[in-house]
Amino acid sequence: MNIQELIDFLQQNDEVGRNKPSTEVKIAMGTLKLKQEGFAQPLPDFYKLLRKFNGLSNNGCFILGINTESTMFPELLDYNLRHRPDLPEAVILGYNDAFQLVYSANDEKYHIVDKDDGSEEGSSDNLADVIPYILHI
Repeated sequence: MNIQELIDFLQQNDEVGRNKPSTEVKIAMGTLKLKQEGFAQPLPDFYKLLRKFNGLSNNGCFILGINTESTMFPELLDYNLRHRPDLPEAVILGYNDAFQLVYSANDEKYHIVDKDDGSEEGSSDNLADVIPYILHI
């Protein structure tokens, strides 16, 4: 599955909460703030997702958004400042009850990381492969 196929699937899934799309200005401001705080910059597929849904939720599982303006959708920078990833050159893109979705710029992969002990459950170079795992869909 690629990111567009995932977006199409999410648009038809009534169980997943979808925040309104982000704007280019919000994405640019959020990216600058992430960089200023020393976090890795997500790959273009993540921003493509934000242009459709600036945050996703499903029963306590979340994909973070940029400047979400909603308490129902956690904000990317705020979450990362509170829960800094253990991997260098990384940024947390989402989480569920047990795992965090962490993008690492060092290997350009998305890692599923245990929230308690930091062990890696798996990884992929395809964002569309790991989002369903985090959202439990």
